[in-house]
Amino acid sequence: MNFTLKPIALAVNLTILGSSAMALPALALPFVANTAQGTIKDIEVITISNQRHNSLVDNQSYAQGKTTEADLANWLASVPGANINSNGPITGIAQYRGLFGDRVATSLDGHPIIGAGPNAMDTPLSYSTPLIVDSMTVYRGIAPVSAGMSTIGGAIDISMRKAEVMNSENVQVSGDLQAGYRSNNSASTLSGVTNIATGDVAVLLYGNTQAGDSMESGDGTVIEPTDFDKTQAGFDVRHATENNTVGLSYHYTKTTDSGTPALPMDIEYIESRRFNVDGDFQLGQWQGEWSVGYLDADHGMTNFLMRAHDPMKKRRNTALADTTDFKFVLNREFSFGELSFGVDGYLATHDSVITNPTNAMFEVVNFNNVQDDRFGFFTEWQNQYGQTTVQLGVRVKHAISNADEVSGNMAMNMADMNMDSGMGGMDSGMGDMDSGMGDMNSGMDDMNSAMMPSMGSLLSDLEGDFNNADRKVSDTNVDVALSTQTQLSETLSLYVGVGMKSRAPSYQERYLWTPMESTGGLADGHTYIGDIDLESETAYQADLGLTWQSSDFMIAPHVFYQNIDNYIQGTQLDMDDASAKMMASMMAQDDNPLKFSNVDAKLYGADVNWYYNLTDNFQLSGIASYVRGERRDIDDNLYRIAPLNGQVSVSYHNENVITNLTLVAVSAQDDVSATNTEQATSGYGLVNIDIEYFVTADFTLRGGVDNLLDREYQNHLGGYNRVKEVGTPVMDRLPSEGLSAWVEATYSF
Repeated sequence: MNFTLKPIALAVNLTILGSSAMALPALALPFVANTAQGTIKDIEVITISNQRHNSLVDNQSYAQGKTTEADLANWLASVPGANINSNGPITGIAQYRGLFGDRVATSLDGHPIIGAGPNAMDTPLSYSTPLIVDSMTVYRGIAPVSAGMSTIGGAIDISMRKAEVMNSENVQVSGDLQAGYRSNNSASTLSGVTNIATGDVAVLLYGNTQAGDSMESGDGTVIEPTDFDKTQAGFDVRHATENNTVGLSYHYTKTTDSGTPALPMDIEYIESRRFNVDGDFQLGQWQGEWSVGYLDADHGMTNFLMRAHDPMKKRRNTALADTTDFKFVLNREFSFGELSFGVDGYLATHDSVITNPTNAMFEVVNFNNVQDDRFGFFTEWQNQYGQTTVQLGVRVKHAISNADEVSGNMAMNMADMNMDSGMGGMDSGMGDMDSGMGDMNSGMDDMNSAMMPSMGSLLSDLEGDFNNADRKVSDTNVDVALSTQTQLSETLSLYVGVGMKSRAPSYQERYLWTPMESTGGLADGHTYIGDIDLESETAYQADLGLTWQSSDFMIAPHVFYQNIDNYIQGTQLDMDDASAKMMASMMAQDDNPLKFSNVDAKLYGADVNWYYNLTDNFQLSGIASYVRGERRDIDDNLYRIAPLNGQVSVSYHNENVITNLTLVAVSAQDDVSATNTEQATSGYGLVNIDIEYFVTADFTLRGGVDNLLDREYQNHLGGYNRVKEVGTPVMDRLPSEGLSAWVEATYSF
């Protein structure tokens, strides 16, 4: 059931395909209201809709998403303030205004998605496929507390297509078939979805397959490995009456042999099954929504199947995750406004074991039966006073974390040690041993090898410290979000938002007991250890926005600022962590291992979206985004912050054609993190072009060229190369995709 309220200020919408049987409307779009599960009203949201050709709405050309793209996260590139941390072709991590990962609440139909990968190879957005997506909603400004458990970095919700009840005695069958191809990496996509309805029952079935080879950069460098192979399928069954809807859905995802060159391993497989049951109902004057979900994910990754490797240093990581989530919301109109109450949460477990297939004695239990349970209660109120709409929400949330004892055995045979002059490098990074003297690469003076602690004893020390610690911790936090929207005149409105948001530490940040790169996809090349006693982050946020809207022109700039106390950031190890520091040097040749710690930080910046209708057929539109992240406790910048960037599009449309020419400009990023030894990047510009042709009312062709000038460039959020013996040196910035033509065809029935 939708709690649809009057739209208030702003939204943007993707270029939507139309039908040759009707003319597209003028490009002036006042706004689009959006409702997400469990919210009253969303004062400011940005909605990216799927470009299925039989969906016709007003056009905003700068928000775009293509079904030929392997990663749904790429749709965020056209949202002001948003960006993508890319560790591989299907591992995009959502970034919004400088915050990313667990700090951005990402859900599918209101269900939080908790992946199995300790390095975020199976990101939340990877659990869906473009053709089955109805829309992607990004909350602009201060995200409402109902949008998710942790909205300190904003919130994204994916609305997936559901079975549509037709209320007809006859069987009604409809659907879409879609095929696509991308030239740069010979990527292909084949998707199908069908809806079968009779009476008050409907069934939706879908399937999708995506595969591609490694990409090439603008100068012809092969970016290895960036192959991918992914299959998804599922169904949704729905029963709907006037006052009640009940649905059951199942989603299956299998990914094999997919590269992540910015990480130390690639995807061997990810296999997941999601079951969701949901419904809405009316009870007197109350409207309600409820949902229960279950996700079972099995994930394997290796450093030897898709990349060059030392045969004596093979590693396989097997990770498992199970998540059960729930949500229940009641909503009612009162004389003093609209009020909602909700309870939600999830219970998740994680396991991760690292082995060496050439050495049966090598085994490190990285995470053992880690418990990450989170529960919340929230209430939201909204009312209108004259020309001002006010929304106030409060969430109380409780997080419980625990972990079983861990173990590690790095016993190695002589070959695995790669002995040199009888002493040898200690597997995966002890470093060159010269006549029995060990350069430990950790800032220590050379010492006699007999005095040097063995890797086994160091591992035993870390294991003992962790197992003897009190590993069960809990956090209780409060989120508050206040947003107001005031119509100052017929054409001008003002948005003001303030909030206090919090985030309990992730399981990686707490329970990473020995130096590893299992860091939720940070991809900075450093090993980390966790801290069980980490405090929750608390952010104090403010956002100010104006929207000027006339019949032909719209511009909506926002400025924002937030202070974050106890921001979780890797910091250098101290003497109390000598064992971990030595272990990192021996295992990974990391002379700057880091420990997750609480520091103080701030982020500030601005973003804007706009359009101008030149004529009935031509439109200019664009976005620009800037964010700066800084430490407040020392003079340093935050890691992996998108540089100043923007894009301008000129669009033309008539009854049968929509074309877009887009210029993308990205500034150099020199404000980098010294703590993370982050490398600066140069600025660049790109030209993209696409065209849609509505052949008939049922058949549409769409195509284009990305990076038309075949520009060689490095995306600051693209990470560093971790693969030996390829065109890009290890730990140099990864290049980005060169010129790539693409085409897709959609047939609806």
